[in-house]
Amino acid sequence: MLSMTVLFGIYADRMYRISIHPEERADFPRPDYIDPALRFEKIAIHRDGQGMLRGRRKSMRFLYDPPTGAISLLSGKAEVLAGNVQTGRFNPAGLSVRLEANDTIYGFGAATGRPTRNDQSFRLLNLDTLFYSIPGASYSTFPFFIIRRASGVCTGVFVAFAGPGRVRTLNAPSDPEGPAVRMTPEDETRPVGFDFFVFEGTLPEILNRYTELTGRPFLPPAWALGFHQSRWSYRSEQEVLALAQRFRAEDVPCDAIHLDIHYMDGYKVFTWDPAKFADPSGMHKQLGELGVRTVAIVDPGVAVQENYAVYQAGLKHDAYCKTAAGAPFVGKVWPGRTTFPDFTRADVRDWWAREHEPLFRAGVSGIWNDMNDPTLWMGKRYDPLQEDVLHADGPHSEFRNLYANLEAQAANEAFRKHSKLRPFVLTRSAFSGIQKYAAVWTGDNHSSWAHLRENLNMVLNLGLSGVAMSGADVGGFAGGHPFNGVLKVVKLLKNRELFTRWVELGSLMPFFRAHTTLYSYAQEPWSFGEEALAIARKHIRRRYRLLPYIYNLAWESHLTGAPMVRPVFYEFPEFQSAQQHTQFMLGPDLLAAPVLEKGASARRVDLPPGEWYEYESGRKFTGGAQYTLDVSPGYYPLFVRAGAILPCSAGGKNAEEALFSGLALELYPAKTMRGRVRLDDLTSPGAMAGDFYDLQLSGELERSGNIQLKFTTLKKKFVPPFSTITVRLPPTYRVMQFKGKSLDGAATDLMREDRVQSVYSFELPLNAAEAEFEYRATWSL
Repeated sequence: MLSMTVLFGIYADRMYRISIHPEERADFPRPDYIDPALRFEKIAIHRDGQGMLRGRRKSMRFLYDPPTGAISLLSGKAEVLAGNVQTGRFNPAGLSVRLEANDTIYGFGAATGRPTRNDQSFRLLNLDTLFYSIPGASYSTFPFFIIRRASGVCTGVFVAFAGPGRVRTLNAPSDPEGPAVRMTPEDETRPVGFDFFVFEGTLPEILNRYTELTGRPFLPPAWALGFHQSRWSYRSEQEVLALAQRFRAEDVPCDAIHLDIHYMDGYKVFTWDPAKFADPSGMHKQLGELGVRTVAIVDPGVAVQENYAVYQAGLKHDAYCKTAAGAPFVGKVWPGRTTFPDFTRADVRDWWAREHEPLFRAGVSGIWNDMNDPTLWMGKRYDPLQEDVLHADGPHSEFRNLYANLEAQAANEAFRKHSKLRPFVLTRSAFSGIQKYAAVWTGDNHSSWAHLRENLNMVLNLGLSGVAMSGADVGGFAGGHPFNGVLKVVKLLKNRELFTRWVELGSLMPFFRAHTTLYSYAQEPWSFGEEALAIARKHIRRRYRLLPYIYNLAWESHLTGAPMVRPVFYEFPEFQSAQQHTQFMLGPDLLAAPVLEKGASARRVDLPPGEWYEYESGRKFTGGAQYTLDVSPGYYPLFVRAGAILPCSAGGKNAEEALFSGLALELYPAKTMRGRVRLDDLTSPGAMAGDFYDLQLSGELERSGNIQLKFTTLKKKFVPPFSTITVRLPPTYRVMQFKGKSLDGAATDLMREDRVQSVYSFELPLNAAEAEFEYRATWSL
């Protein structure tokens, strides 16, 4: 019998590792994209009398039958996972995880735009989808999925396989092979090992362990959570400055303008157009005075031009991917003949990081990695696996899906070399673990209602794949018409309703950017008339008022892997509803029911158990019920969960002004209440080393109706630049007892916040939160 290796390991609580290989090996593989510090306890494997391989630790049992490939993992009598593994020795290589007929599958990143992964097939290959025109193709690859049983019990599976492959999910019991998730390498005849991880528990527990394994989400600078404006392209310094000034004149908050390919000299990376961007430092100085930053696009392709210093430096460093003949591979992208750095080499990543210096010296705050699948031949349909491309350690097929992650890693290193800013990198392509380095946007979508809906589906599934910071191009990038291929870049017909509904949805997405193609009408908030501007202004301002809450969610993601935007069943595991894929939670306390259909005048909302407060009116709703609400232009249902202590701000022109303008705590009464505020200097890497302010809030509703609220300062390595905290309560609470004194609240009309309700506000000194203390707000008769 041919030799093989079967390994079984356990890490901490309910995370298991199974490695099955067609060759002998002494230990688990060590791919770069998982944390090498995690040590799995290797469980002894023995062969029983029937030839079955068995491993056991306490109640956990692992079984594998080499001849058939059957595999199972059991906890006591409960089956955690069952399926089949073939390494390609005797049968086509593949991994199959058995499903039950009513299972629902989530994850796989943004593999498709559907809300679940049931009954689908797609390719595991990072690819320029040519405006989503290639069936089964995706810009990114995430071999991680979650099975949700009808009971609400979840199991996560991560396959540490970065090569090209295919996924087929079938739920129909009538299928000859039964319902299963099947993952196969592109070449099923080639022997291959499967190293995969199984996670038990609740969704928060699974994502906590998964991101412990593949990397915690990066902590974005606060400005990255604000509104971003982009297009292909703003083509001069004057146009960029005029845009920033228009945002301030229209009183629409904005944090960043994106610089697409036309800021460069002939599309050459790390250059500035000498005529249209002649003084980038001066431009950034003026933008800084307006409180606006820039994010500059950086494609991986390097123009093959003899008089181009970056190209020559790469040649000198022998930095480029090669052909079988040993010459640099040359494709064709924006600058024409183009070659590509071999980011699999640490020295090449270091060189690439150094080349970013002209951008940071000019004042750029963020880096936007595009075309990083990588696109080898722009605008063409081709199979990149057939191209003659070699990396230092193997063929392009082995590293293509990792290429974008490695470039993002280099971009993060560029921040450390050239900037005092916390890194913000935006990427189109990705593999599992990208959350350590970059935010992901979902690529060149369409201006269509279908892609508006897919926006939500993709962000939810990216969140369930470890990527907390993601979003789609608000308003849609390409045409959304039936033209094929590159003709989709043409966009002629304005759709005000679609744009405003997309702004509403985008205002609650982790990454919030409007973007459009070069061959398009303008797509700024004022481009669709006064009514659309008023709607956009309302929801962008709301985003900034909610920034203390959103920023704390970014902290929570960074520390635990929790998605910022999450399905309702993440918070309510037993929640089943016909609307469960058209509603979502922003963190634990906000439930949104966006308008996703053209011409909708009413919207059904299914509320989970408990009490809920409609955000704009303060009206209380009882959960566990269905409601139909009017959704006039500019309104969609947004609910706050009873028991929330929601940190808010007065808003501002940008994130810094909003977060440093003061802090308001909105209380939504319930038997128990909780909230959290984390704040830091918003831009430096020091926060990740512990330099932040951490305030924990807890409250109780007593039988008398009084509310008792307790503040606990957990960390004070940063001192917020405001001296008071405002506490907002429903108008029945008009008096507060604090340190033995009775304090009257101030009636506050929230009309200026586009809300039709009143609250009572109480001012407290910030230093009161230096230690635990309590105060009461009592009902005024």
